[in-house]
Amino acid sequence: MARTELPFSLQLDFSGEGTLARRLARSIVQALAEGQLSDGDRMPSTRALAKHKRVSRSAAVDAYEELIASGFLVARAGSATMVEEGARRAALSGVRTSSMPRTTPPRGGEPSQCADSPRYNLLPGFPDPVLLNNQSWRSAWRKAAAGSTADWDDSHPKEHHAHQSPYHFFPDLRLALADHIRRTRGIVCAPEDIFIFPGFAVALRILVPTLVNHAGPIAFENPGFVSGRRALEQVGYRLRPITVNHDGISVDHLKSADVAVYVTPAHQYPLGARMSVDRRRKLLEWAAADDRLIFEDDYDGEFRYDVPPMPALRSMNLGGNHVVYLGTASKVLSRDLRIAWAVVPERFREIVRQRVISQGDYANPVAARALTYMLESGSMIRQIASSQRTYGARRAALTAALNKQLPEATLHGIDAGLHLVLTHPRLRDDVAIVRKLASQGLICVALSETYLSNEESRSGLICGYSRLPESLAASAAGLLADVINN
Repeated sequence: MARTELPFSLQLDFSGEGTLARRLARSIVQALAEGQLSDGDRMPSTRALAKHKRVSRSAAVDAYEELIASGFLVARAGSATMVEEGARRAALSGVRTSSMPRTTPPRGGEPSQCADSPRYNLLPGFPDPVLLNNQSWRSAWRKAAAGSTADWDDSHPKEHHAHQSPYHFFPDLRLALADHIRRTRGIVCAPEDIFIFPGFAVALRILVPTLVNHAGPIAFENPGFVSGRRALEQVGYRLRPITVNHDGISVDHLKSADVAVYVTPAHQYPLGARMSVDRRRKLLEWAAADDRLIFEDDYDGEFRYDVPPMPALRSMNLGGNHVVYLGTASKVLSRDLRIAWAVVPERFREIVRQRVISQGDYANPVAARALTYMLESGSMIRQIASSQRTYGARRAALTAALNKQLPEATLHGIDAGLHLVLTHPRLRDDVAIVRKLASQGLICVALSETYLSNEESRSGLICGYSRLPESLAASAAGLLADVINN
């Protein structure tokens, strides 16, 4: 049953530069600033707005999606699109969406006050589902669900044995991934060297015991990625903390007793360092000297801002023999996809293959097929590009707000990824600060909890900005400043 449309009257000025959708989005923000719209107002449907303003419905849809992604509007399943709490204040402050030119707010207006504090989700490592291109995503899943699992069998019959899953090798996905990482990360490999797993932790728990003995510790970044640490500890490895600085892991601190090393060189988690090319070479030389392995977690490797790309360790000289490259689609599409991939050195192809067969941990075939369609159609590349523009705008908004409201703070790791680290002279007990922030509606992570060694532990806040619209950056920074300063 069609929804009954409420009467509305909006005076919108479409003048200016940009596409019709962007001009429409800009005019709605201006209407907020002028008081034509206010927090909590119900917006007309895209169909009604398009008819009323004599524009195409696609322009109205694109404008709403831009405003939702930027936090001015909110859409909930089964209900109308509404003006988000705090949107008018943001409009009055001159906040823009990620694709809008900055506008000057009208003089004399006062921002509206909200009785309830908004909730800010600054947890790192999560993409914003609002940014996902629904048309491409739904199309990929429809095609994946319509296919038969037998299609996976027939495409590579020689790879199957009676005792293994009929589709766990996913030849089409491996071929698409080989092309994707060649173009985006410079990694040249055979599709047969790529293995698919139902998640990053599963990949580590299968690969590391298969390729690395327990004779010594695995060198691990300190601070480091907690999920990676837990996965390695679950399969019985002792981890030795290695200091991280602005160039990444300190290679000079590695020892001959270390049997392998785990690194996040693209955007070190959590401090955000981008490992320099010189340090990458030294790390590869260390691995080659005694035939050790480097586990390269390409954490946040898809997103960088105003800086040139760094070569993946796996793509460099010596990398082909000594690097296991790990990647996922969780930062681009969804963590719920639960698909990870690993590129292993060719010399380990058969032993990994046999271990995967015997282990029996397989990715969901429909999800794998959907990802294949996203890659083959070019939707994955387009999603990365469009998301990066929005995340870049959100990063800029949050860093500007923090620099203004917390001038004594230092922001780390802002050149790439989806999070930053905030340190401050008054931020001594970050765990207590995180608890206090959570009680007031802001969720982030304590830096000290990512350290293996308490002796080197520092206090700080790990703040993700991927799900923080530009319109909420100033108020989020204000809450952070209030709690840290008081």
